[in-house]
Amino acid sequence: MHKLRFVHSATLTVLTLLVLLVWQGARPGPAPASQGNSLRFFGTGSSDLDRVKIPLGPISNGQITASRPVNVGGDFTIEFWMRAAAADNSAPACPGGWYVGNIVIDRDVFEAGDYGDYGIAICDGRIVFGVARGSDDRLLVGNTVVTTNTWRHIAVTRSNNGPMRIFVDGALDASRNDGPVGQIDYRLNRGTSWPNSDPYLVLAAEKHDYPGSRYYAGLLDDLRISNSVRYSGPFTRPNAPHPADANTVALYRFDEGAGTSIGDSSGAAGGPSNGALNPRAGGPAQHWSSDTPFSGSLPPTSSPSPAPSPSPAPSPSPAPSPSPAPSPSPAPSPSPAPSPTPSPAPPTGCMTGRTNAASAGAPQVTPIPQGFDNQAEASNDRFRIYLPLVTCRAG
Repeated sequence: MHKLRFVHSATLTVLTLLVLLVWQGARPGPAPASQGNSLRFFGTGSSDLDRVKIPLGPISNGQITASRPVNVGGDFTIEFWMRAAAADNSAPACPGGWYVGNIVIDRDVFEAGDYGDYGIAICDGRIVFGVARGSDDRLLVGNTVVTTNTWRHIAVTRSNNGPMRIFVDGALDASRNDGPVGQIDYRLNRGTSWPNSDPYLVLAAEKHDYPGSRYYAGLLDDLRISNSVRYSGPFTRPNAPHPADANTVALYRFDEGAGTSIGDSSGAAGGPSNGALNPRAGGPAQHWSSDTPFSGSLPPTSSPSPAPSPSPAPSPSPAPSPSPAPSPSPAPSPSPAPSPTPSPAPPTGCMTGRTNAASAGAPQVTPIPQGFDNQAEASNDRFRIYLPLVTCRAG
C-alpha cells in the first residue's frame, strides 16, 4: 500500500515536471536584435520634414536643461549602415564644409559655436566628417566612394585631443591628428533663435533648412553612438546589429516599422535619448523599409581606394570588388530658393554657428528624390534585446 502510494506520487511529480518544461518551451523568448526594418529618406528635406530629430536633452524655452547621453562632446564614435545611390546624392566636393554636402548627421549650431559642433555628409560620393570648436573648424574627407547602392558600414571617431578618423567597411579611409581640441557638446541653457533646430541631433537633413542645403537620400540602419574611440585601425566589419555595451550612449535600430517614434535601446544611464521621425508629405509609412544590411546585400569587404588602381593586369579574382566610378558631380543650380522654415531668417553668408563666415552665400540646389527595392532581413539575439559642421568658417 505504501509502495503504491509512492509510485503514484512519483508519477505525478514526473508529469508536473513535463508540463513545466513544455510551458517553458512555449514561452516567447527575448525579441531578436533586429526586426527587419531600416529608415528610408528621400532627399526632399526642407520645411523640417523628411528627417529624424533627436533632442539633446529636455527642452524648455528653447534651451536644454540637462544633457541626455546622446549629447556627446569629448571622445566619441558614430557608426551606422547606409545604402545610397550616386544619382540621389550628387553633392560635388565640399571645400566649403560638410554642410554643403548631402547631410547624413547634423549636430550643428547657428551663430556662436559655444563648445562646438560636428556633422557627417556625402560629398563627391565620399564621406566627409567635420568638427568645430569656436572658430577652429576642420574637415576630414574620405577616399572611398560609398554611393554604390549597396549597404556600407560607416564609422567616424573623434578624440578630445584632436584626432579624427573615417572608416568604411572596417577599413581606415581617412585620418587627421589636428582636429579641434576640447569639448564640443551642446551647452546647457544655451539661448538660441533657432529653438526648433539648434538643440537637436538631426538625421538626413541640414537642421536649419539653410538655403542651398542638400539632404541625404537613401536608407539608414543601426546607428550607434559611443562615448569612446572604438577604432584606431582597421577592424572586421560587423555582420550583425551593433551590441549595446558600457560605452554605448545611444542606439537606434529603426525597427519600429511604423509610426514616427524612434527609440533608443542603448540602456545608457540618463537616457533614453529617443527621437521622432518627421515624415515628408504622404505620411510615415513610406519611410519604413524591410531592406537591411543583414539581409544578404552586403558588398565584399575591401580596402579604401584613394585613386583608381593603375594595375595593368586584370584581377584573377572570380568575384571582382564592387568599386564603382565616382559619382557625377553636377554643378549646383544657381537659382536661389528662400528657406521655408518659419524660424527667423538666417544671417547672410555661410551657415552654421558658423561665426567666421567667409562666403557671400551658399549654392542653391534642388535635391533629387530616390527609391530602392526592398529585401528581406533575418537577424536575432537570443540573450538580450538590443533595440540597437564648417560652412565658410576660417580654419
